[in-house]
Amino acid sequence: MCFRSELDRRLSRLYADPAAAADEWVELPHDAQAAWALLGTVSSLTGHKVFVKIARCALAAHQRYLNEQTLSYALCRDTALRETFPEGEDVAYLDWAAVVIEAIRIQMGDAAFGPYLRCVIEAEDASAARHAERNAACV
Repeated sequence: MCFRSELDRRLSRLYADPAAAADEWVELPHDAQAAWALLGTVSSLTGHKVFVKIARCALAAHQRYLNEQTLSYALCRDTALRETFPEGEDVAYLDWAAVVIEAIRIQMGDAAFGPYLRCVIEAEDASAARHAERNAACV
């Protein structure tokens, strides 16, 4: 739950008018709403810990794809996934998740996809840090 609220907050800031108040409601663009729903599906199927790795792979692949103009995104994605999930590691729905991530990239476009994934990863990092603080306080 903490991750979802953190992601909502960060996405609102990403898409907000720079002059908007910090607590002002922001309607996410349709492509971002669809991406949010699809990423939620990937997270539900793979489990949140694997989902976070997949999101990091997707961002690494996207950055590699943008920097190395000669490679296809699919090749960059598959390379990043192989680096993160070694051969023989059985990850449920990994191939399906990779296809969904690529569909999101195509739908959003390259310019919007990177910042969107950064929000997802930053939200996870902030959520994990907050969770660790709470666990340390309970000890």
